[in-house]
Formats: sequence, structure tokens, C-alpha cells
Amino acid sequence: MKEGIIVVNHGTMNGQVHTRCIEELVLSIKDRLEEAEVIHVYTDGNIRKKLREETGVKVQNLKAAILGLKEKGVTHLTVLTTDVFEGQDYYQMKEETIGLAGLFSVTNIARPLLGDAEDYEITARAVKASFGQLVGNDILLLLSGTSKSSDDDSMDLKIKEFERDLRKHLPNSYVASLHGDRKPYKVIKEIKQQRQSDNMNTDNNSNRIILVPFEYIAGQGIENKVSEEYPGLVSRLKEEGFTVEGMYKGISEYEDFLRLYMRHLYAARR
Repeated sequence: MKEGIIVVNHGTMNGQVHTRCIEELVLSIKDRLEEAEVIHVYTDGNIRKKLREETGVKVQNLKAAILGLKEKGVTHLTVLTTDVFEGQDYYQMKEETIGLAGLFSVTNIARPLLGDAEDYEITARAVKASFGQLVGNDILLLLSGTSKSSDDDSMDLKIKEFERDLRKHLPNSYVASLHGDRKPYKVIKEIKQQRQSDNMNTDNNSNRIILVPFEYIAGQGIENKVSEEYPGLVSRLKEEGFTVEGMYKGISEYEDFLRLYMRHLYAARR
């Protein structure tokens, strides 16, 4: 038996973020599974092309990585996604992997961070551990950018179910998505209505929001929708009268979430 593990991410041109968020995860897996071949891939072809042209760095796509591991004698393959939800990117990765699964004795695909109901409570605890002290009694708003298929409403349901479990730990928590039913403008309206109700019944009139990108990688100049839309959402919230505490980095930069991704990797390998 020879094991191979592929870490799949959308990709980034930012070398420092790549080191902190991708290389650190790959090295962490190598430290734990010393005999395994561990590599990473970027799914965004434009980012791969720019990296090659501007820096000389070559990052494989998923198909090339799978074929390369086969050539190295890998018999047991596991693909670890850095996705948060089962969105369009996850389904595409899964389809491509399954199409080449016959090359190996065993092929496993790890579920994303919030792949099923079991993950909601565990991830909610990770959110509290990472942000609970900062949030206190104020408002937490998570912003997801997962793209869903046009005929698939399951992600909307998962967001609502996760939000329900999250509020068990942080009552003033909300999850907005750039795609699907929980658009930021709808969630902002909901927050304002809840604040008005709270102000009528209590002395709590806090309008402070902690805004967290709910993506594996995020930050200024990072090539994903959440990072691109984040500054505009901050401005919108301020226009609506909120004080915004920005946490402009991805969840991969918090240990509690990295442990969950490792948990999914181990679960997939069983």
C-alpha cells in the first residue's frame, strides 16, 4: 500500500497567504502521515497561469496531480477539499476525482467543513472558540461565498441549520451567503429588525458587528468572491449605522478550523 493525499483549494497569487494557509496544512499532514505522498492543487486555471507566468511557480490541476500520484505508485488516494459547503466547486472536484478513481485500489473524498449535520455543532464550537471572546454580546456575521448549482437548494438549508446550531453558542450570530437565499442585504435587514426588537425589550442597544469571511482563504487582494465583496459589505454595514470589527483573514488561519479539516481527512481515510 502506498498512500497519496491531495489538498484541493481555489488558489491564490499571494505567496505569504499560500505559505500560511496551504503549505502549513500540507506540512501538518506530512508530519502526521510520514509515509504518504502529500501535494496540493489549485482549481482556478487563471491563478495557475498567472503564477507560472509571473513567478515561475507551477501548481498542478487536479487531473494532473491524480495521474502524477498514480505514476509514483500510489494505491490509496484521498482528496481533501478546503471548501466550506458542498457547492459547485466541490461537486466538480468530486466528479473529476470519481472519474479517475479506477486508477487506485481505494479512492476517498473528504467532505467539506460543513458536509453534513454532524459538522454543524462541531464547527459552531470552533467559531465560538475562535471569535466568542471578541464577539461577547455583540453581533457575529459570517460571510460565505460558496457557489451553488442553479437547481440545488440544499446549501440554503445547510446555512440555516448551521446558523441554528451556531446560535446555541453565540446567540447573536448570522450567516450570509453571496449566493442563494441568505444574501447579505436580506441578513442585514434581519439584523436590524432583531436589534429594534431587542432595544424595545432590553437595555442592549449594541450595533457592533464582527464580520468574518467564512472562507478557507480570505484577505485583501485574495482572488475569491468573499474577499472581493468584503470591503463593500463593511461600507454597507457602516451606512446602516453599525460599527464594524473586521476580521479580514480566512478560517484556515485559526487552529480550531484546521483541526476540523484534519478530522475530515482522517474520517475519509477510514
